[in-house]
Amino acid sequence: MYILSGLFLVSAFSCQAETRQKRVLTLGIRHESNTFSTLLTKESDFSVLRGADVIKDELWAGVFKKANIELIPTLHAYAWPGGVVERSAFDNYMNEILDSVKSTGHLDGIYMDMHGALHVDGYEDAQATLIQKIRDVAGKDILIAGSFDLHGNLSPDFVKNIDLITAYRTTPHRDGAETKARAAQMLTDALKYGWKPHIEYVVIPILVPGEKSITEVEPLHSIYAQIPDVAKKEGLLDASIFAGYCWADLPRSAMRVFVVAKDKKYRTEAKSEAIRLAQQIWNSRDKLGLDVTSGSIDEMILKSEEYPDKTVFISDSGDNTTAGAPGDNTQVLEALLRHKSKNALTAGIVDPEALKKCIDAGVGSDISLNLGGKVDYVFGKPLPIKAKILFLSPDSVMDTSRGAAVVETNGVKTVILKARRSFVEVNDFKEAGLNPLDFRIVVVKLGYLYPELRDIAPVHLMALTSGFCNLDMRTLPFKHVHRPSYPLDPDMVWKPEPIR
Repeated sequence: MYILSGLFLVSAFSCQAETRQKRVLTLGIRHESNTFSTLLTKESDFSVLRGADVIKDELWAGVFKKANIELIPTLHAYAWPGGVVERSAFDNYMNEILDSVKSTGHLDGIYMDMHGALHVDGYEDAQATLIQKIRDVAGKDILIAGSFDLHGNLSPDFVKNIDLITAYRTTPHRDGAETKARAAQMLTDALKYGWKPHIEYVVIPILVPGEKSITEVEPLHSIYAQIPDVAKKEGLLDASIFAGYCWADLPRSAMRVFVVAKDKKYRTEAKSEAIRLAQQIWNSRDKLGLDVTSGSIDEMILKSEEYPDKTVFISDSGDNTTAGAPGDNTQVLEALLRHKSKNALTAGIVDPEALKKCIDAGVGSDISLNLGGKVDYVFGKPLPIKAKILFLSPDSVMDTSRGAAVVETNGVKTVILKARRSFVEVNDFKEAGLNPLDFRIVVVKLGYLYPELRDIAPVHLMALTSGFCNLDMRTLPFKHVHRPSYPLDPDMVWKPEPIR
């Protein structure tokens, strides 16, 4: 009788364990950190969500919900790309996350919503420190999954503590939500079927800017197009090609291929696919180039005259705020004025001091400004201009980071911004009372155009301006990247070998 009761209790507990709702904790610190920039990224630059706000209307959260998995959303922090992150901000976020992991009770999995190119002042590898501390608290058996921007740089110390990796498959990025949902689905399936995922990867010693790793054109288009088929192979779950983030002078800056297997039984297949894709990329290294006409800003202004009836978008690539530049370099505006360009727009220049002077003067006023050159003091300097104020954001907007003014100088309109951001969508222009297609020339602080602008731009030219996001890797003062590395060492010999 006692034996039967014991067996019944064991059976009951076993059944209860099998039917217990799975629990997944979520977190994220997303930032792309430009180590060349003079602009420190502070805690005030981050937008932070916690609790229910994290999962509201998120596709990835719906994946977990459909699988009846309980989500414990902790801190998710995001800041616009910039210079390295101040240590106090990262420490505060990391400690809050760790406290949540410690206090939340039993967990089955963890989902990390990351960028992958985070670098923090005073840390050799803050991302590796974060995941190691999470692993120390959560234990070695908890499955950890992460979604990443393909411009991330993931070190071996980071990868050894994560079980599932997936990254964007498009540049310009069109699949952010899809990628996060894919990470959620992989974690959900691994928990459901009891998989013990295994990652094989190859580090490719190439430093390439995003503008030269566009997935919509060759050579990368055909290589990235193979990823879905790789992920469908027996025993494999996913493959990712990381173009990496090149404006980080760090040993981990490079391209990478990751292949995730269901377990170690399929490691040979995963290794083979990682090597195969990496070899294709290496063989195409000298074909990784810009997909639009490029040249100096003077050359691009002259080139724009070949399209008198079309709007020409010109990227101020060296001061690309989506890659971490300060956004207050005035060299392109100076060139437009020097060329006596008409019906041109510079969108925009970050200068809260100049914006305040515009606010004080009011719409319709004539004003003298020393515009820009206050943060990027390496490549830029303030530009003295006399202008008329045409537009000021409503007070409700001016009180936020999106406050702006529009001024006109000799036929060139300029958007003066309160805080650093980029014009990546048509709505960014509309907020300033502008339609980009009304202008003959539109200058944006970007490299490649983001999808919405890319899709509507009649003509796109790339100005190879100087700045912290210089597109010529050979001109940057690298000291810490792994050498040899292409194109810094153009004659180097390399063959793909998996890390583990």
